[in-house]
Amino acid sequence: MPKIVTVQPHTRDSVLRDPFQPTTWFPNELIHAHGLSLSALGLLLELAAGDDFDVEAARAAELKRREGGCSPEDIDALLDELEAAGYITVDG
Repeated sequence: MPKIVTVQPHTRDSVLRDPFQPTTWFPNELIHAHGLSLSALGLLLELAAGDDFDVEAARAAELKRREGGCSPEDIDALLDELEAAGYITVDG
């Protein structure tokens, strides 16, 4: 069963997307979220800016990054961190 990630309304509503250009504005409060790792913050910004997030594709991309010599990041651990902080919910 695939995981379904939903950005919480209070977070989603604070992000402004330009309907005429591929531009998204994030409030400073969100960017400077205390208690989040930089990796989790990056994932949150990607989740808030995008329409759909494919957890399986993110895991596959992470494995490819590791093969290229980049330090590992655990997508599930980052999702858990964001869910614990109240920014997202994960079902499945």
